[in-house]
Amino acid sequence: MASYEMDKKNLIKVGNEIITLKKLFEVIPVSVVLINRKGEHILDSKVLLDINNSEPHALVRHKVAELSKEDANIIERDFGLFDQNKTVPAHDLAINNKTYKVVVAPLRNDSGYAFAELAVLTDITENKNTEHRLAKLNEQLKQLASRDGLTQLLNWYSYNDICNKMIGLARRENTSFSVMFIDIDHFKKVNDTYGHAAGDTVLREVADCIVENCRKTDIIGRVGGEEIAVYLPQTDCHDAITLAEKIRIYIEKEKFDAEGTLINITVSIGISNDKPYYQTIADIKKDADAAMYMAKSNGRNRIEHL
Repeated sequence: MASYEMDKKNLIKVGNEIITLKKLFEVIPVSVVLINRKGEHILDSKVLLDINNSEPHALVRHKVAELSKEDANIIERDFGLFDQNKTVPAHDLAINNKTYKVVVAPLRNDSGYAFAELAVLTDITENKNTEHRLAKLNEQLKQLASRDGLTQLLNWYSYNDICNKMIGLARRENTSFSVMFIDIDHFKKVNDTYGHAAGDTVLREVADCIVENCRKTDIIGRVGGEEIAVYLPQTDCHDAITLAEKIRIYIEKEKFDAEGTLINITVSIGISNDKPYYQTIADIKKDADAAMYMAKSNGRNRIEHL
């Protein structure tokens, strides 16, 4: 038997009408529940019963723990805070695919002892859904702001920003790094022969090849028309050349779709690895860029290092 009872003398007079506490709970237009220290439902509003798909009195005399052990732990925590005269923080509660914000307040006797708590549940499902939509939209906008629209690689600004931070980290940790500059050979000829749509397709596919062959820790950005740069953290000259050769051969062997015609593409790659005077990505770019143009001058489809 539950350790409480409904005192029928607990009445409210409005003119000649009498309102019982039970009747008051039945008409409260929000989700409200009165719970004792044992975690037993004492009174529930009709709205609360509706969201739980419960019949009248179905929850009364039942413990919260019978429905949710987690919620029972929360109630135990609440009374622990009440006993310390602390405020109980509001929390979210999921019921039947909806989210409710729960705010509680203690009911105290004359000596200040909290013998029960009143919890009010407010439906914030739509607010939460809106938050999720806005968060997703913000993430999409962030992606659009940091990514090249054609290749989905980092754009020049984002690539610079991330690489400068990586260089600062390398300096603090005294680790090596290298940069590759990759340029598609005779790319203008692809555009002139097959059209710019075909050129865009080839550029996307080349970018995919580079991403496929790089490590997840490498920073890859589109830094020019057909130029792609790769920052290689914790990579010395030898390892950078090894990776560049892997990419060069992979692209050389690949067939690229130019408006329905399969064509061969090659790339020229310039590499520069860590030097004491490199402080920003712009410093490294000069040497890697120069090495890439050296590769083009020496016959293309090759790697040069400075």
